[in-house]
Amino acid sequence: MSKYYYHVIYESGFVDYYGSNVSSEFYWHYTPNKLLNEERTQVLTFELNDLPLTTKFIKAYKNKVWHATYDYKIRGNKGAFEMISDVYRGLTKDWILESRTEMNDIINFFNAHPVSIELGYSFPEELKLNDTDLNDMRIPSLNRLHELFETYMSHLADNIDTPIVIGDHQTTVAGDHVGVPSAMHDLLWHKLQSVNLLVHYNEKLDQNIDSPEEITSAPPAYFTSLKFNVNKKTEWLLQPEDYKHFTAVRPIGSLQLDFGTVGKDMWHCANTNDMELIRQKMVSPQWELNPWVQYDWNKCTEPEWEDGKKQYWDWLEDNNVSDYYDLSDPKFTPGRHQLGECISHNFTGPADFVDQIIKQTPKIKYFCITEEGRDHDHIL
Repeated sequence: MSKYYYHVIYESGFVDYYGSNVSSEFYWHYTPNKLLNEERTQVLTFELNDLPLTTKFIKAYKNKVWHATYDYKIRGNKGAFEMISDVYRGLTKDWILESRTEMNDIINFFNAHPVSIELGYSFPEELKLNDTDLNDMRIPSLNRLHELFETYMSHLADNIDTPIVIGDHQTTVAGDHVGVPSAMHDLLWHKLQSVNLLVHYNEKLDQNIDSPEEITSAPPAYFTSLKFNVNKKTEWLLQPEDYKHFTAVRPIGSLQLDFGTVGKDMWHCANTNDMELIRQKMVSPQWELNPWVQYDWNKCTEPEWEDGKKQYWDWLEDNNVSDYYDLSDPKFTPGRHQLGECISHNFTGPADFVDQIIKQTPKIKYFCITEEGRDHDHIL
């Protein structure tokens, strides 16, 4: 059986830590030799494992890349592909307070913009975050903000436009109704993505340290979620057996399958004590296989995971979550699928990764999968 390798190519440049980093540069027609050997870049390489869901991941990746390439080269569609990276850095007082100010500015944007008002994308003023007092974490507000993000993002996804001409005027439709013009759609999408990222970043203040006063001793962190969109929407649904290997146990250099689902799964609800989402039956288990990845340069041991699972199941029992959901369903299995392990570097943790890679080349330029046996001369 052939081995497969996942490569991430870094270059110098700007990284947005409060919103999604999007690139529409189409590079699938380049050879791996070009992608992996460009000057002033650094390359991470992960060897993928042969677990059944990893095999499905590779097939889904090939399918989407093939459609993007066909769309670009045959149909001449220059917008056939988008690479998206979401990056979370470590916790500092200044960065947390700055992120809260950014969240409040975004709330102001949605509550004042005429298109947002027309669509009903409002955020109550009481959900604004405290950008002067680090200790005021407002976890219930973060949970509610994430719920609104999920609701509005789902609505926005159903209302992307198709330009048409009616009489002497061009308008847009989504299905059988007027849709959101693409430029405005992109603006709203980016703003909603920022709400999502800022919620998760602020949650880490509650999850990663015992109290905000200890932020100076917060462990180093650098989390990357790397994904891509193509025009053709092909759903690869997860089957019950696909959750079999979900776990948090991993070495420092693990490559994980990204959640790839809008919303919170049960594991996330437990970590954020979000019973309101459960009562509303709005939990979003990972149901779709998107060929997206994440990596954080942290490890989790078997004993640590056993403790984590116990906390998870105890929380579900203590809060009578079985009154709302059938917890025997495999989709409520906690953890993530592990895709492989880094073989190009031997980082000792997030701080070492930042020192070796991010300080010189913080921006992701390309990513690709290659197959063993061809000296990486075959891109999938």
